[in-house]
Amino acid sequence: MQDIETQSIFNKDVDLIREILKGNGERYNDILERYQTGLYRTAFYYTQNVEDARDITQEVFIKAYNNLAGFKQDSSFSTWLYRIAVNHCLDWCRKKKPLPTEAACFDNLSDEEGSPEDLFLRQEITSEVQAAVSSLPDIYSTVLILYYFEDFSPQRIADIIDAPKRTVETRLFRGRKMLKDKLQPTLSGGECHDLLSKSGQLAQLR
Repeated sequence: MQDIETQSIFNKDVDLIREILKGNGERYNDILERYQTGLYRTAFYYTQNVEDARDITQEVFIKAYNNLAGFKQDSSFSTWLYRIAVNHCLDWCRKKKPLPTEAACFDNLSDEEGSPEDLFLRQEITSEVQAAVSSLPDIYSTVLILYYFEDFSPQRIADIIDAPKRTVETRLFRGRKMLKDKLQPTLSGGECHDLLSKSGQLAQLR
């Protein structure tokens, strides 16, 4: 079922790109609507800053648009787009030290169900996890962000970062251990296990 859905998205993206390249630039708004939330979220995990994440998201979409003719369809458009995003985020990290932000990652956090105490605790855990992930070396933080926050499979991550699947799995294993070591002073062993038990698990902190 997932393969059918993935193929459907792939076909829709290809059709959109063909229309855009034929001169119908307004259809790029459909691309923006489909991917801007995910790209912004990924950028935020790297930058830990709302404004920087927004700037990066905009810059990635502009870069993708300007290079749209170079999309060869040997992978999905989303893989190609996330490859641009990850490389852009890594370049940003090398050039600029992130500044702390007082704003929440997502504006609708206050709309979630739960008591104020639960929401505060959730936001505290979110901040701890994001800070811990961003403090890791790039080769580990990238695979952890894409695996745990974006719910991408090891194979899809391998396609995005252009590395063998086995390399991604090794980095996930080592990165997970490093992340647990950083989180254990704040979270119990059981909480760490629950948070890192499966792909997409940290998406619950969105």
